[in-house]
Order: sequence, then C-alpha cells, then structure tokens
Amino acid sequence: MVLAASTVRLEAACSKIGSGATPRGGAGVYLQSGVALIRSQNVLSSGFNSDGLAFISDSHATQLTNVEVLPRDILLNITGDSVARVCQVPDNILPARVNQHVAIIRADAGILDSRYLLYVLVAPPMQNHLLALAAAGATRNALTKAMIASLEVPCPPLPEQRAIAHILGTLDDKIGLNRRMNETLEAMAHALFKSWFVDFDPVRAKAQGRQPAGMAGRKTGHRGHIRGLPACP
Repeated sequence: MVLAASTVRLEAACSKIGSGATPRGGAGVYLQSGVALIRSQNVLSSGFNSDGLAFISDSHATQLTNVEVLPRDILLNITGDSVARVCQVPDNILPARVNQHVAIIRADAGILDSRYLLYVLVAPPMQNHLLALAAAGATRNALTKAMIASLEVPCPPLPEQRAIAHILGTLDDKIGLNRRMNETLEAMAHALFKSWFVDFDPVRAKAQGRQPAGMAGRKTGHRGHIRGLPACP
C-alpha cells in the first residue's frame, strides 16, 4: 500500500488537483455577497485573507461547480508574484469557488491528512522547490497541474501525520494569539501617545479641573503620576 512508502506523489494521494475559473463577465459580475470567489490575493502562506474577497451569484456559481472548494481543501497560488502561496479555507467562507490563478489540492483522507499536507507545502524546502519550478517558465512564474501532481511529499503513517499537524497547529495558534496581543498593545500605545502628546488631553483635563485619564493624583497635591509607575519625588 502507498502508506508504507516514505514518500508519495501527490497525484497518487489526492482526489483532485486542478485550477479554477473566472465566471462569464469577469469582475463585472462580482457582488457584495453570495458565493465566495477566492482569488490569489486571498491565499497567503500565513493563512486565508478575507480582505477583498469577491462574491458571485448562485447561478454563476452553478456554472463553476467543477471548481468548488470543499472543507479541508488546500489552495495553492499558481501564477504571478504570489505563486506558491498556500493555505486552507476557513469553513465560514464556504461555499466558495476559485479563479484560474488558484489551484485546489484535495488530499485523499486515507493517505494524507490535509492539515499535515498543508504544513509540508508551506515548509521552506517545498516552497523553494515550488518557486524554482514556477520560475522555469519562459515568461511568467507559473505552476502547472503536472508540476503539482508530480510533487513527492513525505508520507508517514496517518497517526504520525495527525500528530505532526496537531503540534504545528498548536504552535501556529499560539503565534497567532501573541501577534493579536501585540497588535492590541501597539494600538493602545499609539492611542495613548496621541492622547498625551498630540491632543494634549492631560493638559486640557487639568485646565478644566478634571483628573486626567490614566493618571492618579497624589495625596500631597502637586503632581500626578501614571498608574502603575512610581511617582516622581
């Protein structure tokens, strides 16, 4: 069986490998809501990006049923400067279709765990390999279906794949949480700086006889100090 092999070709371990399509009328038929149409700008190796997500009507989506995105599908950018970027689509984005710049890779669940395959494809050695393949074209960076199908990926037993994916997924979740916390703290710092040194809110508050926000008055009366920091002598 394939599972006994140390590596497997994607064509032997996937039920679908293929690029998408653009509905008739192109951008002229895009809507504000409906069935999502995923484009290369939505596919980042750091995760799915919903900014600029386009939508199409049910009737146009019906014409593109052969490029429907299913849960756990992996999306790979196959043309242009964003070539080789790869991600999975959150379930809340579905139903969805992909355009011609994005390929769907659907792992055979009996051979490859989809999240494990995602981490294989996003790993630096595989990314370097994909970029080299894409650069081999005469004019524009591009990955073909044949290139994707011929990729050899490590294929340990499924329990090991799932364990690897779980560990890496847990680390990704912690990294994402830390990033969001840092963004929140940075936004708070910018707001505080603007309040104090651009809008001069503490000065205005003092002038109006109010206690400046974020400052604690001293019992002795002359000065205030920032909460959490020692008062000046």
